[in-house]
Amino acid sequence: MKKSFFILVVIFSVYFLSCDESFNPFTDFRQDYGVACILRSDTTLQLISITRSYPDGEDAGTAPKFLFEDGADVRIWYQDSVYRLYDTSFYSIDNSDSLKYYYSNRFKIGYSEEIELEVLLKTGKRLKAFSKTPEEILFKNTSEVIIPPVGKTVVQLFWSVPSTQYYFLPRLRIKCEQIINGVNEIFYKELPIRYETINGRLTPVFPKPSKNLSVSYQLDAISRFLSDYSDSLVSPSNVTIHQTLDFEVLTFDAEVSRYISVSNNNTNNLSIRFDEGDYTNISGGLGIFGSQVNKKYTRLRFLENYIRSYNFNFLYDL
Repeated sequence: MKKSFFILVVIFSVYFLSCDESFNPFTDFRQDYGVACILRSDTTLQLISITRSYPDGEDAGTAPKFLFEDGADVRIWYQDSVYRLYDTSFYSIDNSDSLKYYYSNRFKIGYSEEIELEVLLKTGKRLKAFSKTPEEILFKNTSEVIIPPVGKTVVQLFWSVPSTQYYFLPRLRIKCEQIINGVNEIFYKELPIRYETINGRLTPVFPKPSKNLSVSYQLDAISRFLSDYSDSLVSPSNVTIHQTLDFEVLTFDAEVSRYISVSNNNTNNLSIRFDEGDYTNISGGLGIFGSQVNKKYTRLRFLENYIRSYNFNFLYDL
């Protein structure tokens, strides 16, 4: 969760400047300000990145840089409250560098709520943005409840939502336990929807954001994943797999969904290309201010003999 959290924020941090329009070596540079923020429903820690496109006094004709804009007054209006965000540093995913952001750990978002952002820069310039959090999805009774499903080769999950404007990112994970250095550690493994041969190697494929209201996991892919994981362990029986799977759907609000649609990126989840047109909902600047909500489906369960066939330990959930 922490890794994907940083990925979502970092990729939008570099979004706001695209090469085809913002960088022209034959004209004077205009210093732009970019905002990247996706508010979340599953944590009270909310992050926002504010950057400027090149430093004051930079010689014209040099390539633009992305610099953190400090000293800003950053506020978010949500429900009947206003939250001020403060600047701080976070370590990057590989711990090789630090990333600066404004943050608040005082609120999490809910469904169908209006949100407003206002940033007052130390130069006196104001950046504003408005959005509305997504509506709640409902899982359908036609969704599978056991793995392996009886008489089927796919595990299908379905949901519905009143609006057609959202993009969704489903994720199916197994919950595991293992005693490591005397401590019982709980961790998760994400399951692929299928395997494909890429560059001569059989590679797991995971869901990407789309407007689909369902997702299908090939049973062969789940079985292969469990087999490969078991084979990678010296003693698979030291790992306990929980009966209940962790399936959730991330719903992106209209603003983030429009960005995903415009980017039309087929390389990886929510990555950024610099050869695409700009999309922004920031008044006075560039970038994205939006939200995502997470909804879990708790009825999907493993059969005990299926898990034990891969030599794992098995734990029934109450």
